[in-house]
Amino acid sequence: MTETRKLICPECNGPLHEVFAEANYGRVLLLDQCKVCGGVWFDRWELYFVTDRSIKDLEALDAASFAARNPVDGGKGLCPRCEKELAVFIDPNLPKDALIERCKGCNGLWLNRGELKRFAAHRKTFRASRPEYSNAASEIGALKNLQKELKLGNLAVPTTLELASNLQNEPPVNSKEVAKDLAFLALQSLVRLVFKF
Repeated sequence: MTETRKLICPECNGPLHEVFAEANYGRVLLLDQCKVCGGVWFDRWELYFVTDRSIKDLEALDAASFAARNPVDGGKGLCPRCEKELAVFIDPNLPKDALIERCKGCNGLWLNRGELKRFAAHRKTFRASRPEYSNAASEIGALKNLQKELKLGNLAVPTTLELASNLQNEPPVNSKEVAKDLAFLALQSLVRLVFKF
């Protein structure tokens, strides 16, 4: 049986504890957080998938750890995974006022308490400034309205006299074909939404 190595906080040298965080698309991330200083370690790409609600939970203050005194010996500034030196990470997609450190070995990211909140605020501002997001919201609303209209309770059932008169003038409507056409239109709208055509 192999024993897993305990991860050490690069900021305060305290132990990192595993925490679960909600991610986009219904997934769950297993992150590492220091209970002493509140910093969070994100393995490669994890930061970009964490939801705003999970960020709020990770940033929540624990009164006991907040009242505790600072540890005497600070952290060594080394990656908790591969123990290489962390460097300040500069990326145009990240807030300029946040101190985000990256490991050049495993590409993990370290965010101190408060940096995660800045990242969430920056991401929210960035999304609001992009016109695709407002168009996406209107297309999603249109798809929801279409879905409501397609529910069987909202469809009018023709009488036998109406069906008989329709048979004389033109062929009856094939409901399966109509459903296929509507499904194709909904799929086409989703593709436009995702790929921004």
